[in-house]
Amino acid sequence: MKVLIADDDRKVGASLQQILNKMGYSIAAVAEDGQRAIEMCRRTLPDVAILDIEMPGLDGLSAARQIAQDPGTPVIILTAHGQPELVEAAIQEGAIQYLLKPVTGPALNAAIQMAVAKARELDQYKKRSEELEATLRDRKMIEKAKGIIMSRRNLSEAEAFRFLQRESQDRRIAMAKLAETIVHAHELI
Repeated sequence: MKVLIADDDRKVGASLQQILNKMGYSIAAVAEDGQRAIEMCRRTLPDVAILDIEMPGLDGLSAARQIAQDPGTPVIILTAHGQPELVEAAIQEGAIQYLLKPVTGPALNAAIQMAVAKARELDQYKKRSEELEATLRDRKMIEKAKGIIMSRRNLSEAEAFRFLQRESQDRRIAMAKLAETIVHAHELI
């Protein structure tokens, strides 16, 4: 797995690199500020990004928000600050894990594994949600087309549905696509 590290303290960055290399992780990039971390994430597409909160220029929390959205990399906040309001802010900005310095190799490994697994799970939920939204849009379009067919051809609901089925089979197009064509044509008239 590729890991991006962003910490303005070079000693911490070097220490993290050493720990991660020993555990078999590949270092995608090391950045010393939030803006550079965002740029490097977009360029290298790491599996996970580890960010400090306090960095010059763009802070780690602002960078976390951007990285979590684009390119969608899971973010671990690694900081010396454990105040509850910072933890809450990290959650709000899209961080998946929050670790306090100094961190041990096993804790870091566990955080990385959990962050990547959680990101995959969230991605699956997002894809499933998009599929369900598409199915709902298709069903709504089919219902509209059925209503148009019922009124234009004076058919019952079941007959209109069978008509749509036959036409989609005969034309070899998806029923939702045919329904969309019927609705758009009806709106033009």
